[in-house]
Amino acid sequence: MDSPRAAVVLVGRSPTPALLSALTLRAERLVLVASDGTLRVARRVAAAVEALTDTASVRVLSVGPDPHDFQAAEDALATVHRSLGAAPWFLDYTGGTKVMSVAAALFHDRVLPPDRHPATRRWRHYLDPGRDALRTHDPAWPERPVDTGRVDLRTLARVHGAEWCDDRDPEPVRLVAQGGRQALDARYPDLAPAVRRGVIAEGRVLSHLRRHLAAAPDTEVLGPRRVADPFHADGSIADFDALVRHGHRVLCVEAKTRPGDVVGRAGWTVAKARRVFGTAAQVLFVHTGPAVPSLREQITAVNPALTARQVHVWSMADFLGRLTSFDDLRRAFFPPPMPLRPPTGRGAEPEPPPSPPASRPRPPERHPGPGERPRLVTSLGGSRLGTLTALHAHRPGRTLVLPSRQSVRDHVRESAARTLYAAERPGDPRPDAARLKETGYRDRVRFTADPVEGSDADAVAAVALEWLAAEGGAVEDGAAPPAVIADITTGTKAMSLGLALAAREVGACTTYQLVHRRSIVCLVHGEAALRGRAAVDWPLVLPGYAPLAGPLEARVGPVARTQVDTRLLDAARVELARAASGPVSVWMDASLTDPEESLTAQERPSLVLTFGDRAVGLTAPSWRRLRSRGAEPRAVSRGAWAQSVFAATTHLGVRCDVAGTVLALSRPGADVGRAGELVEWIAHADPRDRQPGEGLAFGEPLRPLLVAAAPGALPAVLSTDVSRL
Repeated sequence: MDSPRAAVVLVGRSPTPALLSALTLRAERLVLVASDGTLRVARRVAAAVEALTDTASVRVLSVGPDPHDFQAAEDALATVHRSLGAAPWFLDYTGGTKVMSVAAALFHDRVLPPDRHPATRRWRHYLDPGRDALRTHDPAWPERPVDTGRVDLRTLARVHGAEWCDDRDPEPVRLVAQGGRQALDARYPDLAPAVRRGVIAEGRVLSHLRRHLAAAPDTEVLGPRRVADPFHADGSIADFDALVRHGHRVLCVEAKTRPGDVVGRAGWTVAKARRVFGTAAQVLFVHTGPAVPSLREQITAVNPALTARQVHVWSMADFLGRLTSFDDLRRAFFPPPMPLRPPTGRGAEPEPPPSPPASRPRPPERHPGPGERPRLVTSLGGSRLGTLTALHAHRPGRTLVLPSRQSVRDHVRESAARTLYAAERPGDPRPDAARLKETGYRDRVRFTADPVEGSDADAVAAVALEWLAAEGGAVEDGAAPPAVIADITTGTKAMSLGLALAAREVGACTTYQLVHRRSIVCLVHGEAALRGRAAVDWPLVLPGYAPLAGPLEARVGPVARTQVDTRLLDAARVELARAASGPVSVWMDASLTDPEESLTAQERPSLVLTFGDRAVGLTAPSWRRLRSRGAEPRAVSRGAWAQSVFAATTHLGVRCDVAGTVLALSRPGADVGRAGELVEWIAHADPRDRQPGEGLAFGEPLRPLLVAAAPGALPAVLSTDVSRL
């Protein structure tokens, strides 16, 4: 059998999947395919692979500046295929954009067809993060557990663009870890009491971890580390008291002498941990003194996004008593090894391949227009907005929406029907549920009875094909069946690929939306501009927000005015609304009116302005805030301010994806420059990449734009006509 000796791995903004795939596939030749925006990530992965393996050749290739250009992605892979002499190659399509993933998988299937390469389906891989395994497209072939045997903490930091400032633990902590308090006092007898307590706490934590985890498999323990500042030589941008790695998962341990310090530091600690080690990182705070039962709730009150899975808080006594073996560590922080899925079918015989290209229906000669009422199959991802805009763009007669287990389905069907109604009856008033049912719009949108498996492209394709077959049987005798469109914009990459595979089998059009260009691209017929703007059901997309008619300052209480700069937010809102040539709606964070809930107001966009199907979030965290009602406002660090900005950015990104962007506002005079560097660092961006005069734009939802402004001196960026973007 022609087993591949080369592998092509797509690389996106997160380097860990690409690194794990490259180490697991163990090919002699490796090609890492990225876009211009992620070339630096790919080069770091390439350097790690070269250092850890004996791979004969590691090459980095870009598809060009636009990661959503299907043809460019296919052309890049064609170049790779020719360079390999048309020999077989493995593909991992986990990284990159959805368009890159679908283009790569379809190209792989086309140039390595099953009639000439019966095992081709087992050469395509997708990383299942819940199982830490590479899954193939052949259910008769077992999945591959990811190989982390050669990974260490330095490697994980480096592929994320982080370097240690030094290699060794600080001497005071090392003395405590090796010889206890007596060794510290003998070498440093004049330490200040507060410093001495902190050093002893760090040393006890490190000593305990090393003693009980020294012999654990695929596990590493490091003492304090500082991360070099990429913007300032000889500076640091983050630090950790202790680090534990098991496989590619990391536990960042912070020792505190006062429980109250945990509350204010939790958000920034999680942000820097995930920036340096990826989303598989968790944080454990260990504090001296007795356990504080409410500490976990206090952290959530300050930052609701800090879940119990991300942040753990133990007293020193709990830490010393509960963690006495590797099994204790794994039960508390790391998922247990998942049993491999058993192969199906007869032994290792490949699954029967899909129908050959010659027997597949051909796509229509032209792309079906909105007035032709095509059938639409699409997914529901974390953001509902892509699903709603797909309905607006295609005006389908019948739609099947495939949710995964992570999708939030509440009221989406009604909202989707309302989007269709508004697109086809733009002059009518907003319909209620009864009107949608009476006019048949609700019946034009269906959901699958059960969620689909978000990591299984073939299962998604099977569900879509079953529905299309049933719909085909419902066509009246003699009537031409409506055209079919599969919109792959939302959902996981495996779901997008599944829809594209289904479209290929029935001769359908496969489309994706380019939000930054306001267009729809069909893989067969090319790009076309969107007609109008989707009537988005913003109350559904923005849970927790309420319409705002007047000034924000008049609606909120004294607690909210301490947490966020309401005057600056009002000024920015007025200016953006004034500059808009189209209708604008303003939504306020509903918790701003509640004295308790508004203590966390800095972690969310205080205002969201919607311009048709676009959203701009405004956040202005104060530099002095309350930690609890009745307390005195306290200054916050630049890291805490930056983390609040990034938390607000993530909050809007989850809801609006690429159709949303965040403006972070601060008064001139604050250390916005350094805070801006921290925000860019968390977002895996470089402030030096910003073009002079760069303004509001859509397409990078996790990269906020920082603006120094005062109510009476607003910068030009706030005069942007967002209605035209």
